[in-house]
Amino acid sequence: MALLLRSLGRKGLLGHNRLVITKCIQPSSSQAYDEMKDFWQKNKKLNRPMSPHLSIYSPQLTSMLSLGHRATGIAMAVAIPVVAAGMMVAPGDFTSYLNAVHLGPASVIACKYIVAFPFTYHYINGVRHLAWDWAKGFSLKDTYNSGYFVVALALIVTACLVHLV
Repeated sequence: MALLLRSLGRKGLLGHNRLVITKCIQPSSSQAYDEMKDFWQKNKKLNRPMSPHLSIYSPQLTSMLSLGHRATGIAMAVAIPVVAAGMMVAPGDFTSYLNAVHLGPASVIACKYIVAFPFTYHYINGVRHLAWDWAKGFSLKDTYNSGYFVVALALIVTACLVHLV
């Protein structure tokens, strides 16, 4: 696939080089480096702070839901294959490990919530993102309403899954 894309990039779609726009990139001069160095030295001399990055922003619902969606997606993308591979090479089956731990009922329910919530939240928030792909719900009011709805529905579905399974 990479070879095909590389050859298309060199020859163009129909073998004509005029379809591909190429640009020569000149190596950067030391002038840009010197300007950057002077800039940082001047700021240090004047006691100017570095950019505050995220420390000056108050958390908003939209940013926290976005962070949560990414975090649950990454966590599931890592945890599911690791647990599956671990269970494939483990000598016993999953139930034998659960029975060996001897958790109380409250701990079992808490573990179920911890496992079920990322799935339900990521799935329901993914449906919200699909609605955005259809250009629905972009007003500030709709964004916040759908955000609260996603969190509430994820909690309700998680509770149903935990207590019914």
